Amino acid sequence: MEYSNIQERLLLYMTHFRCYLFISLFLLLVLNTSGILADSSPSDLLILTEEYAPFNYLEDGTLKGLSVDLLESAFHHMGSSITRDDFSLGSWSEAYQTALTRNNTILFTMARIPEREDKFQWAGPIITDAKVLFGIPDENSSILHNDITSYRIVAISDDSGYQLALDAGASPDQVIVVSSAGEAIRMVENGTADVWSYGEMAGNEQINRYANNPEKFTPLLDIGTVEEYFAIQKDTDPAFVRELNDTLATLKTERTESGSSEYEQIVYRYLPVQCAESEITSQMVTDLVNLTAEAIAENTLETLDKINAGDEPYKDPDIPGLYVFVYTIDGILIADAGNPHLIGKKMTGKGDVTGKMFRDEMITGAIDHGTGWVHYVFSHPAMSGIFPKKSYYRLVTGSDGSDYVVISGRYMSCAYLWQSSKESHDRSIEMDIQDDGKILLAGTRNETGQKDILVLRYLPTGKNDLSFGNNGAVIFSGDAGKDDYAFGVTYDTSGNVLVAGREHNGHDPDMILLKYLPDGTPDTDFGDNGVVRYAGPGNGTDSFRGLFVQDDGAVLLTGEMNMSHHKEMIAVRVSPDGIVDETFADSGIFILNRTDDADSYGFAIAPDKEGRIVLTGGIVVPGDDNSSIATVRLQKNGEPDSSFGIDGLAIYQGDGGGPDYGNWVSVSSDDKIMVLGTETDTHGSYDIVLLRYCPDGTLDTSFGDAGVVVYGGSGYDYAWGKTIQDDGKIVIAGTSEIQGVTTPILIRYNPDGTPDMTFGESGIFTFEAFGPGMLYGVHADSDGVLYANGYITKEGRDISLLVKIPAENF
Repeated sequence: MEYSNIQERLLLYMTHFRCYLFISLFLLLVLNTSGILADSSPSDLLILTEEYAPFNYLEDGTLKGLSVDLLESAFHHMGSSITRDDFSLGSWSEAYQTALTRNNTILFTMARIPEREDKFQWAGPIITDAKVLFGIPDENSSILHNDITSYRIVAISDDSGYQLALDAGASPDQVIVVSSAGEAIRMVENGTADVWSYGEMAGNEQINRYANNPEKFTPLLDIGTVEEYFAIQKDTDPAFVRELNDTLATLKTERTESGSSEYEQIVYRYLPVQCAESEITSQMVTDLVNLTAEAIAENTLETLDKINAGDEPYKDPDIPGLYVFVYTIDGILIADAGNPHLIGKKMTGKGDVTGKMFRDEMITGAIDHGTGWVHYVFSHPAMSGIFPKKSYYRLVTGSDGSDYVVISGRYMSCAYLWQSSKESHDRSIEMDIQDDGKILLAGTRNETGQKDILVLRYLPTGKNDLSFGNNGAVIFSGDAGKDDYAFGVTYDTSGNVLVAGREHNGHDPDMILLKYLPDGTPDTDFGDNGVVRYAGPGNGTDSFRGLFVQDDGAVLLTGEMNMSHHKEMIAVRVSPDGIVDETFADSGIFILNRTDDADSYGFAIAPDKEGRIVLTGGIVVPGDDNSSIATVRLQKNGEPDSSFGIDGLAIYQGDGGGPDYGNWVSVSSDDKIMVLGTETDTHGSYDIVLLRYCPDGTLDTSFGDAGVVVYGGSGYDYAWGKTIQDDGKIVIAGTSEIQGVTTPILIRYNPDGTPDMTFGESGIFTFEAFGPGMLYGVHADSDGVLYANGYITKEGRDISLLVKIPAENF
């Protein structure tokens, strides 16, 4: 039978879908005339689990976890009255032996490995999980290597960690078998074992619970990736197992009214969005969309049939994540090679698990621009979990005269680290990347209600740099027992680490500069045992905020100093041995001193090629109530450079009348100065502003709108960091209010200040999947990889964040 137009084809799809619903409802009524789903579970079903957070664990007397929620939901959809109250939590080894022998027993969460395949029936998968060897390295340790044959390994009886250690090359006599995670952790702590073989996600949770010092533990070696399942005693009725598997599959694929699946919602409740290496390139995606669009333009109905049948090339048989789907312009899914069960459904107004209305964005973008990219979060057809996805869309007119939106996507091979331990509130404020690729982060840690300075160093792989500090971390806590902050971090040519911030002296905060040797120990030859303190004449808060190291090893800093009645932007030069250079400016300090009794602030500092010094921050000029962006240029000796602006000072105020601030500054090889900041808009909220000055301090009219670029979303928009890539493109890190949520963002502009529409979504890369938060810093390496840092807020606490984004994912 042939159909003359797409409306008839859509009617057929919808008719089939309605018939399916009718039959399903009829069967449910037949199974249970009372209107409640029939219970197909065995009457003597025994369900066993263990402490294995975040999958299954006890909290305040209630069983919780990803696997717990998922299994309880599956039973509900199967018509069973079984709830989590019927699950039993106990010893893994005992539960494992019971599940081997007792009919009608379910045990979770279990890694499905070849050695177990025939011992159980399986329902799932639940999630993709990594297995690792956890250890406590130190500078005298002999275990900092990837040779598993020399480790003394501890594993839990009947846990997959035992077998995976053997599969990775360990011998049976290397492995010590114990009965619990607590016992294994204690053995590593007391030195009777070198490493513990266990799941990475659950292992981190158990270490936080049982270890005396959780931060000393780190994964030393990856030994395998597994799929976690519900294991079912092998003699259990296969029909029940099939029904459980079918129900779990439905929970993954069926979209709720919100647009995401119930499985995605459960996973997102307990885990961050995961990243995995992607074999799909952006070029493969655009090629597939263009090929499909051309086929639809030539023969719409035949092409849609082939897509829905999953025929090549519309679905790659070797790469499950590469497929195409098609919407009508009113949002009805008309063809889908990956999720055919959704065909005929209207999908507009439905978001991903984070609430992002990505389908609406794709359809609107296609209508407005023809083509484009959208980022969102989605389940993976070949892996368990939820992943960031980037899809390309194209508007095409079919042979039937109707318009369609053709889409395909790729799962992104990004990487990110959640830095914080479970008990702490951490914020990563600034970052730098050393010449050897090591990544420095500086910010605050709050574990007991007191903020301490936290410095972290990571290898280019994202692993803790175990040669730095305590397991990759250094914590500075002032003697007063009050809040201390870090605002800037960098390194010198010898690999020493310098941190700028403030320390509370018991009365008020003072400026502080810390210097650490490459191994993270304080440089005792610098200042007072690695610390330089500097205080203003007035009572109040003094802070160092920006810094850079000169070629001779001297450190230039900016910040604000409290005078008797107000604050002033300052610059200070500190010698390589930690002595304030009194030949700089006025007895060692430049003070802006332009506002009588009004405030000014220094937030960032940078040199030009001639050694002049550029500062930016804020200033309250006489007659104004709020600050404007202040940019200052000094000569090498710290005196104002009168050839810049008005006696060395250029002031910018946005249309909203302030408060406006300059948060980052850089100087190009032609001495043009770029300032990133924030201005108040006419609605009283903040917008991101980017300024470029000519060498004389006038705005560069060839950049943006007469030297000014403003980004303003629907609400609060703020930016702190930027980087300039080798091609001259400018990347900004900050936050934007999206649907009422402060969301980490990156924005990229072309060298002339116009938005780079090839970046992210129309120039903006958003991170809704992380949750509410902010990005403070961004750096690009020579390969075009972007690194950004900041924090997100999850479950009521701040979690430090480091993101690595390969260039192909922009």
